Amino acid sequence: MPPYVKGARHPLQYAGVNSIGLRRRGYSAEKINQIQDIYRYLYVRGLNVTKAVEVIETDVLVTPERDEILEFIKNSKRGIMKGYFSE
Repeated sequence: MPPYVKGARHPLQYAGVNSIGLRRRGYSAEKINQIQDIYRYLYVRGLNVTKAVEVIETDVLVTPERDEILEFIKNSKRGIMKGYFSE
């Protein structure tokens, strides 16, 4: 399961960013929105994972959270969970 997200359903699928948990840990609304934007590339915009990673690397401001998410994706041996909009 990628960092900062919630999973639901069976089989496990992306169900959004865990914004409540992030707020409890002191993340600002701006930082949470940045994380949500990253996951929109992966789960909402219809890009495959490889293309989404390329776009995130070029278009999204470098932050520790962005780098953590990209590192997770790149090091995943089995891929990342599907989004609930995926077929």
